Amino acid sequence: MPDKIKFFALGGLDESGKNMFVLEINGDIFVLDAGLKYPDKYIPGVDTIIPKYDYLKENKQRIVAFLISHGHDDQMGALPYIYQDIKAPIYCSKITSKMIDLTTKEFKLKGNNYDYHFIEDGDTLNIKGHKILVVGMTHSISGAFSFCFDTDHGYIVYTGDFIADYGAPKNHRMNLALLAEVASKGVLLLLSESADADKVGHTSPYHRLTPHIDSLFTDSPGRIFIALYSQNVFNQQEVIDLANRTNKKIIFYNGDNELDRVTDLRDKGLENIDTKVVYPFNEIERLRSQDTLVCISGSGEKLFDTLSEIGNQEDRNRIFNIVENDTFIVACPPVPGTETCATPALDSLYRTGAKVINLTRKDIFSMHAREEDLKMLISLLRPKYYLPIKGDFKNLMANAKIALNMNMHYNHSNIFVFDNGMVLNIDNGIAKPDFKNQIPVGDIMVDGMDVGNLKSSVITERQKMANDGVVVLGITVSLKEKKITNGPDVQMRGFIFLKDSEAIVKEITNIFVTNTNNFLSGAFPTIEETENKISDRIFKYVRSQTGKTPLIIPQIINIDE
Repeated sequence: MPDKIKFFALGGLDESGKNMFVLEINGDIFVLDAGLKYPDKYIPGVDTIIPKYDYLKENKQRIVAFLISHGHDDQMGALPYIYQDIKAPIYCSKITSKMIDLTTKEFKLKGNNYDYHFIEDGDTLNIKGHKILVVGMTHSISGAFSFCFDTDHGYIVYTGDFIADYGAPKNHRMNLALLAEVASKGVLLLLSESADADKVGHTSPYHRLTPHIDSLFTDSPGRIFIALYSQNVFNQQEVIDLANRTNKKIIFYNGDNELDRVTDLRDKGLENIDTKVVYPFNEIERLRSQDTLVCISGSGEKLFDTLSEIGNQEDRNRIFNIVENDTFIVACPPVPGTETCATPALDSLYRTGAKVINLTRKDIFSMHAREEDLKMLISLLRPKYYLPIKGDFKNLMANAKIALNMNMHYNHSNIFVFDNGMVLNIDNGIAKPDFKNQIPVGDIMVDGMDVGNLKSSVITERQKMANDGVVVLGITVSLKEKKITNGPDVQMRGFIFLKDSEAIVKEITNIFVTNTNNFLSGAFPTIEETENKISDRIFKYVRSQTGKTPLIIPQIINIDE
């Protein structure tokens, strides 16, 4: 019988990050990536967001593999959480496995005995009778792949993240010859990334860091500090090559005062690292300033927090005393969710008096496919059906329009722009959207060690406290004696200045005491209901008097219990 195919996204459509896609072939489930995203300023106190994966838990007996395209957290960051509920073989590069292990350690998760199956460019996998071709791609980290599923009606190609850079180092190189071989056998469906589809031209060579910093390595009179994302191995390799060429002594620093061991860096795919020129950070004072290069790495908010500590001279070891002769290169443009912490970090560096070079996305492009990169891949593979993935809606639409305008007979019947949970069925080689049976999707918020238990009411309360402060009220009563025994006590934080609050505090106290006495006289049946009434009445009063909406927390304590 011909292969019956089903595809949908649990995350990654109409959003930046949280990429997780599901491909079912004859009932066998392949999970393509399992990423996270960082919350914006409207979700206070949340560390990360991962996809809701109830569908996978309900069908875990049919999951035959996790296929992880590369080791960035928007592709694999959710896996340590998901794997606690769902055990299945993980197919990825050795480099990606290292990044998964580091993420697991960072999240303080235990008990994940990952079933890794290491893959390389050109491998042909046979997973439960399904043949999958692994194709190397060019991205900002080594060990990045696309996956090509061999079906009865042609290949289904999942690109991962990529750019066309024909001069990329060997461990970052796109295997165009293998993709051409796939194209010669026919491509049924192409699933291609859209993160930068709305941008014209090619990404290469504008993703390269070297042209912007080359002269600094030779002309800077003092030390050079450079901040990089730890997961951007391509840029890290450029910096190491520059350091080798200019005879710099390298110090690796990650904010926790740990030296990134050379073996760990090699595990990430970095080459040309000479142990003789790598020094621990506590030896910085004995190195000549003009010979010193300090590489500061990290991810997300942690990297910018580290930069703030260094700029404000709050570094735990007090070893990075930035002076005017130093040059500080910020080569980590903010990603969605980190903009609010990046700005003060950059400001603190400028205040040191050092020469600060701030490289933005206008200077160094992210290593995602732009219009011409996508045109190249579509022209090469010539898929029967095209489904843009990974990106906000405008990016998905831009990607679809690229294909539509290529005069290759694409139209609304063979280009699909989907949202998370929408299903594409392919039966007998014919693809049709299934609008009736959508998959439940959503967000799981991770707050410290707490996963998925964060309710919207908690987020609302945090927003109220952040915007208008909090009013906490306490009083002690005796239900047996029907009287107030102690209090009331009224505390306000982040609401109004104490000198302006006398009249307001007096009325708040009056409302609190009056309603507590009403409870003691039998007007309200329970303490909980009384507290709710008090909260509601004080809230309305405060809003009418100040226009603010603080969080109101009344507490009535019964000493008889």
